[in-house]
Amino acid sequence: MTAPDTDPPAAASAPGGRPRPVSAADRDAFDALVKESLSSVRSMAAAWRTGLTALITLVTTGIIVTGRTAIATLAVPWRIAVTLAIGTGLAVAITGLWQALTAEAGARARLHTLDDIRARYASVQAYQVGQAVAASRRLQTARTLVAAALGLLLTGVLLTWWAPAEPATPPAYLKVTTSSATACGTLDSADGGTLRLTVAGTHEPVTIPLASVTNLAVTSSCP
Repeated sequence: MTAPDTDPPAAASAPGGRPRPVSAADRDAFDALVKESLSSVRSMAAAWRTGLTALITLVTTGIIVTGRTAIATLAVPWRIAVTLAIGTGLAVAITGLWQALTAEAGARARLHTLDDIRARYASVQAYQVGQAVAASRRLQTARTLVAAALGLLLTGVLLTWWAPAEPATPPAYLKVTTSSATACGTLDSADGGTLRLTVAGTHEPVTIPLASVTNLAVTSSCP
């Protein structure tokens, strides 16, 4: 909601350029609008605060329950991207919640005296309008932050859906020694009297007859 201007209603201009007097009804309506402006903005801020609180609670609960499982299988660069997107989204959402709370409750903790209000705002009416304008700006900031937070959170969720999984790393390699050579790689199969190893740098598996094997050893890496 946009609060009314701080100045009292100016007389409208007549078609001939002469100002028209403000009616008593218009003046009373303006006064009522000023009185309701702050409470109206704060009511909207309360609604946004409630929605933001529910959003943060829902997202945080989902991250705690499924977050680790969802990103545990992702490659490290994608895992970092998901963490940054969701973490930044939550931080922005919390900042938006703070802005909504400030718009609802007001930023000043101390009470004004009438002399303070008159010294700074000239009238109580202008003070009410100033407070409504400040609350409206904070509420608009909260709305902008909510939009940014939703975008970041949605990005994080989509990344968990489409990011490639981290390649499976074998727990160990098999080093096979024969009378003529040594091969080291991942064991594919061992049937029909033949070992088949996937060796780095070769397209097809290396086949080794079991009868020629002189030694088998499990190793953590291949030279």
